[in-house]
This record gives sequence, C-alpha cells and structure tokens, in this order.
Amino acid sequence: MKRLITTLFVLALLATACGNDDTGNAGPVTIVPNDDTSDVTTTTTTTTTNTVPGSQPVTTTTTTTVPVDQADQVFIQVYFVADGLTAQAVVRAVDTPDVAANAIRALISGPTAAEADSSLSSAIPPDTLLLGLTIDGGRATIDLSREFESGGGSFGVLSRLAQVVYTLTQFDTVDDVLFHLDGEPVEIFSGEGVILDDPVDGSDYATILPIAIGPDPTDSEAWIQADLADLTGVDPANLGRVALVTEADVLNVRVAPGTGSAIIGMLAPGVVVELIGLEQIEGSSVWVQVETPIGQFWLNSHFLAAVVTPVDFSDDPAIADLLDEFSSIIVDDGDLRLVTSQRGLFVSHHGDPIRFSPDELSTILTDPTTYQWPSNAIGPDNPEFDQIPGRTFSEAVADSFVSVYDDPDTELSTNEPIAGGNGRIPEAAIPFVFESFNYVGVYDLGDDPQFDGLDWTTWYVSIDYENGVPVIVGLTIDQWAP
Repeated sequence: MKRLITTLFVLALLATACGNDDTGNAGPVTIVPNDDTSDVTTTTTTTTTNTVPGSQPVTTTTTTTVPVDQADQVFIQVYFVADGLTAQAVVRAVDTPDVAANAIRALISGPTAAEADSSLSSAIPPDTLLLGLTIDGGRATIDLSREFESGGGSFGVLSRLAQVVYTLTQFDTVDDVLFHLDGEPVEIFSGEGVILDDPVDGSDYATILPIAIGPDPTDSEAWIQADLADLTGVDPANLGRVALVTEADVLNVRVAPGTGSAIIGMLAPGVVVELIGLEQIEGSSVWVQVETPIGQFWLNSHFLAAVVTPVDFSDDPAIADLLDEFSSIIVDDGDLRLVTSQRGLFVSHHGDPIRFSPDELSTILTDPTTYQWPSNAIGPDNPEFDQIPGRTFSEAVADSFVSVYDDPDTELSTNEPIAGGNGRIPEAAIPFVFESFNYVGVYDLGDDPQFDGLDWTTWYVSIDYENGVPVIVGLTIDQWAP
C-alpha cells in the first residue's frame, strides 16, 4: 500500500443527513398528519460538520426479520417557530406508550440542523426538563423544570408557551394545558410577568404566534404503520426495507416520483414494504413504486435495502468472495466501485457515518488527501482532536481493514456483534443507520503479548444486495483504546 500524506483536512464527522434524499425528520410513529405544511422533513441535510470533503451525511436503520412490527411507534407533530413569526409543525416519530410525554421531549430537543437552516427555531431553553405530564378530563397538566421560564423576552416567553400548548392540543384527549414548574402551580410566569394561573389553549396564542397553514399534501385518509399489509410469504425479491434513515427520521412516501410531489405517508426505519416493480429516474435518484394501505405510491430507492434473511445471508458463498475481492482491490490500489454500493460507501470511524461518493471511491486508495480521523479515545469534541496526525483513507481505513482481514487469527461472524475489551456494549458499535443491512464482523484478537490480547480490532462490513449481487455499503471500526 502506498502511504501518501499531503494537505491536512479537519474531519468532524457528519451527524446524519440526506442531502437531496427524501427522508423526513420524525420520532416514534403512529399518525401521519395531513397538514405537513412544508418539505422541511424532506430535504434533510443535517450535517453537524463534514468530516470528509465532498462526503454526504447518512441516515440508516436496519432489522433482519420480515415483516417488521412498528406498532410501538407513532408519528406526531411538534411546533417550532418559523422565521420568528409563526408556529410551524414538523413531524417526529415517538415511542408508545407515553406518546404525549415523548412528543414534549422531542419538542425540547429542538429543530434539527436542517430545520434550523430552514429558519426554524425554538424558544424553549434546551436545558428544560420534563418532570411530569398527566392528562385527565381533557386537561393536560405539565410539570417542567424552572429552566423553562428563563430568559427570552416577552415574545420568546409567549412563543415557548405556544409551542407546548400547540404540541399537546394536537391530541384528541387534550383541550387545554395547565403549567407547573418544579412541581408547583404557576401564577406568574417568568420575569416578563405572564399571568398563567388558569389553563390555556391554542386560542390564547393564535394572534401572538399563529400556526402556519399550508395545503394538505393529499385528500386521502391518513394511514399508520400498523395498516401495512402482512408480507409473510411474499417473495423477498419483491420487498424492500427502509434503510439509511436515522432513528429520528422517516422516509416520505409520495404521490409521484420526485421530492416536489405531495407526501402521502411516512415509513419508519426498518419497515418492510412491497415493491410493485415500476421504477422511474428523477434527477440523480431512482424512485420505485410500493404498495401502501391506500394504493401504490413512490419512494426514493436510495433508502431501501434488499430483504435477505440472516440464514440466506450467512449461507451465501458470494459474501466470502466479496470480502476477498475487497481486500485484493485495496492491496492493488484499485477501484473500490467494483465492490461497493451504487450509493457510495459509508464509513463510521469512531463517529457518525460519512459518505464517500462513487466518484471518490474510484481513486480513494491513491488519494494523498489526509484527514483527522476520530479515535475510540478522542472524538471531534475533544480539545486534543486537532492534534491528531492526519491520515489518508488508505491509512485509516483500507490498510487497517486488510491488516485485520489477512491476520491468520482473525475470526469472522455474520450478524453477531463482537464483545471487545473497551467496555462498550457490542450492539452499540454499529450505527443505527446500518441496522437494516446484514453484516460480517471481521475480528482480530490482537497479537502483541504486552497487551495480553487487548490490542484487538473489529471491522463490521455492512452489505446490501443490488440487482441480486452483494455489495459493501458500510464499514464500521471498533477497537481497543489504550
């Protein structure tokens, strides 16, 4: 392998994004709201900081059983402030039970980076804590920590109250809201002197922070995850699993191909859908038609993984051939496009996955560009991160993989996380966005006697099937940190 070092580029790994892709930010899942007033949930370029120049963020989810039961998640809305003028609903997917409480937690978490770039903000102090929430007789009594009333000015104070009230009154069981702080009823709220001794509802804030009204994306009846058909017995070749979508995102289902088309529904990560067989290219994306509870509609195929059972995956001799070819291409400084996904290659190097495009992969093994790669001990937020020596892709990723893969003591496993000595739960090593793919664990037990086997390294190779052929879509490193 050539070891080339030139200019140093700082890498601060992306925090999951979709670029031009069609995912939507959501939390746990139940209802698909009919008033999705903007496509904020559609074009999520939620980059924290780009670690690799030209790379795009990732979103992923994975499961290996068919079908997937998503009845424990529901789609809800939370309200943020748009352009400092109106309240705008965005979709989140939240866990059940305790949907209302989880909706408030999602609200407190604030807008994503992509939503913030779209001029959405929150007036709620980020250190606010939800201490309690009860709903009885149409009244929600919410108990928040004292941080909720700190700072903000009169408009900010009223806006944060409106955000909570709008978020809670979306539920049929809530007509109005009574506020408590640190367990005590509120009479005068914040230093702005807002009288809050009685319950409030949406009408109390309609002139201060009106809800932005947009056209219904469709006149069709909303559907939920539980309405999806039981796909047991359907040929896996006709199925696709929602993948590369973050845990807080959803995949938009649209009336027609393209992000300009109306949203007809949303799918949570890991959900399996039936493919109808029709495809259409829109821009740089291939859209596929899928079956939904209300008809046949369209998804961006970038976010669909092939459905292959763990047994079929482990029995597939092509997987071993793929790994052998991957290693050989690295040794020969060849073209990684031959063994990687058409989407590119997502690499999780002790941080959120970053994407290398197919064009980058064609010459990445000889590219002299160096980056600062996070380690198990030093992440991008560590003050010492800037002192990490720069390394090329070959040095940080390719050479490391070959060293592990070619070691005579290396152990291989399929869809089994490997427990190392760094104290991390092995299941936590693989990013959520890779969970919809089968994977191979490549585990080098360590060879240096002075470390007594603690100098171990594991590479997890996430694999998809494209046109029936296995390809590498993701790489994740896990290793001991001395």
